[in-house]
Amino acid sequence: MLHENPLMVDANVDHWRNLQSLILESAKGKPRIIVIHEDGVILKFVHSRRAAIIKPVDRITDPHAAARAIFEANPGTCDFVAVFERRGFDAYFGAFQDTWRPDEDLDAYVQRTYAMMDRYPDAIVTYPGLARDTLGLQWRLGATYEAGTSAVRTLVEPETSLVFGVFDGDALWATLVLRVDADHRIDVVTTVDPTQLGASGRDALAAEIVSWVEARYGRCSVGLFADLDGAREFLRASDKASVLAGIAARGALIANPLPPIVAAAIAGA
Repeated sequence: MLHENPLMVDANVDHWRNLQSLILESAKGKPRIIVIHEDGVILKFVHSRRAAIIKPVDRITDPHAAARAIFEANPGTCDFVAVFERRGFDAYFGAFQDTWRPDEDLDAYVQRTYAMMDRYPDAIVTYPGLARDTLGLQWRLGATYEAGTSAVRTLVEPETSLVFGVFDGDALWATLVLRVDADHRIDVVTTVDPTQLGASGRDALAAEIVSWVEARYGRCSVGLFADLDGAREFLRASDKASVLAGIAARGALIANPLPPIVAAAIAGA
């Protein structure tokens, strides 16, 4: 879905930062306890913020039981515990790097780096939660990777652009601009440049944004704008159409243009 060499230029720093805070969750920013061992011998046992740790184990025999015991022995001090077996972890990195192909979609490669953690269930362990759902940068979209890629192929016309906008009050808080090529691959990822917009009021601003996108990236087939609360609700929900209908009912949704199938789903929700 994401081209191997997408154009990422002229993104507005504030919009990009706000967008990331909305849809990404970083393990790096969370307090956590990390244990690295080699065949059970502990090499490192640290808190990411150098907080004091209660260490209920002095050797790793069962990494899953150890991760849980460490987490429960340190209530309120960390969001998760990670237990890594050094040689197994190195093997995982080598394995997923060897799968890279220069012409494949970037998102397919990134998704595989997480999925491959399942092949090393005793070498890469987190608690609570699975390693693939805990480590790194996690998308918070309320949908699986497969559902997301299917939606793009089903709902988005090839060789068109899409724009998503989030308002905080009447201020434009974040935007995301995508362009889809003839093969349904996203070859542009950027934001709107708010310094080039002059309209005021949500409706007028949304219309100007769509025109701005079309002037630079071709016909816009999806223009979806909501308030910040609505955007958060939409991203959490699995039933996207019902949430969009609810946002529209309270007057906080601007959806123009919109594929007919999506418009019908919202109207019927």
